[in-house]
Amino acid sequence: MKFFYLCTLALLLSLSVTRLAAQDFIIDAHTHAGHDQQWVEDMVKTYREHNAMACVLTRMADFELVRDAAAKYPDVFIPYGHVRPDDPNAIREIEKFYQAGFVGIKFHSPEKNWDDPKYHQMYRMCEYLGLVMLFHTGISSRSINSTPNLGSSMRMRPGYLDLIARMFPRAIVQGAHFGNPWYDEAAEICRWSPNVFFDITGSSLHKLIKLGDLGRFSKILWWKSDEGEATAHTLKGGPDAFEHIVFGTDEDPSGMTGNIDRFRKFLDANDVSEANRRNMWGLTMARILGIDPATKKFTWQRPAPPGSRPMFDPDNF
Repeated sequence: MKFFYLCTLALLLSLSVTRLAAQDFIIDAHTHAGHDQQWVEDMVKTYREHNAMACVLTRMADFELVRDAAAKYPDVFIPYGHVRPDDPNAIREIEKFYQAGFVGIKFHSPEKNWDDPKYHQMYRMCEYLGLVMLFHTGISSRSINSTPNLGSSMRMRPGYLDLIARMFPRAIVQGAHFGNPWYDEAAEICRWSPNVFFDITGSSLHKLIKLGDLGRFSKILWWKSDEGEATAHTLKGGPDAFEHIVFGTDEDPSGMTGNIDRFRKFLDANDVSEANRRNMWGLTMARILGIDPATKKFTWQRPAPPGSRPMFDPDNF
């Protein structure tokens, strides 16, 4: 009996270690810049406690704050720019972010659909400069006010990323919020596009935990990496479905613990493998961005010469 107890205890401990190992390195693929030094200090404290780094989406007003934070705390801050695609200064802002060593660009609130030809030159520039392109997809929040605006969630459906991924095959395309509520649409774009990823930030996990429906994602993200070998209807050699999902918070540092808990529940409810969990927590983004998880340092000099560092290389996939 004592032997059985010790064996059971050892098994539980080993499972705990394995589960912890699956998230012993985290990259938050979607969080927004604060506006003062207190936010910087809160980020450093919280993210170091979780052995985590953060892709920080930065508007030009906070450019210097995040640039300096990334220089002082490179183990925490991964700087991304944030532009409005219809702003006549968008191209210039992207260039300024790139020259300062920022490695991605967030787009939000287009006046036309995401795949409209109006934006193609901007996307081509991001591909050429080796910048991750992060698009808001799905429902968009709004405040109650009397100011008209041209924002529309319907212009940001995840399906519009399909053309972008095909036209700019050396770019990494990330959709925010898994296209909430168009999850099926988002997943099917991933199935044929190995350069497309989604974070699952926002209200989705709150909603599905409340409804007891977290397991629904197993029916949406249904394919395995080896299925393309046996059928012409899944990408041959493509990644597992869940490998297209990356961890993110879209919240202040105080929300980190809650987001980790909800993401873990999402993984458990869908019986995601330990190997895929490690990728989803941070290793996928580390590979995309060229970050060594052991040192939290970029393995390449920023900014890389234009055209020298494709985020995704289809010729060596």
